[in-house]
Amino acid sequence: MAPTGDRAPGAGVEVRRLVPSDADAWWALRLHALRDHPGAFGASYEEARDRPVEERRRDFVTRSGGPERLILGACLPAGGALAGSVGCLRQDWPKERHKAYIWGMYVAPEARGRGVGQALLDAAVEQARRWEGVEQVHLAVAADNDAARRLYRGAGFVVWGREPHALKLPDRYVDEEHMVLVLA
Repeated sequence: MAPTGDRAPGAGVEVRRLVPSDADAWWALRLHALRDHPGAFGASYEEARDRPVEERRRDFVTRSGGPERLILGACLPAGGALAGSVGCLRQDWPKERHKAYIWGMYVAPEARGRGVGQALLDAAVEQARRWEGVEQVHLAVAADNDAARRLYRGAGFVVWGREPHALKLPDRYVDEEHMVLVLA
């Protein structure tokens, strides 16, 4: 998960489910995230940048289509451009249907410190709560991403494990912390 820098929910932050017509805007935001924070995501900027447009749009629909998988987007009042996004999905396997996963959290630098990350996280967790039978929400975060780790801990997530060398970049390894929020 990329840095968020958020401390409190922001007034006027609009969070909504993204739809296929948002695919290009989401992809542009995702490319910024992958380029600027390579240690926060499993995908690489170069790989994502070179994907054909139709493949990008199919990927968006796959990740966001259906009743138990979605991508949320946040916009600030001024301009209404996509300022952040987060994905949330429910596990398909019968023995893991009690789990939801948050993935791909990113807030654009110009929107940080305005509550965008908090608003996105709150909306994703609320969505997971609506899925009948979901008892836990999981995520992974780069162990050196202090801002994101603070955000998640502040929302009640706890670390259940650390994966050393989870991602291998050309110049370094990135450890990830695996976190869970147990829903009451």
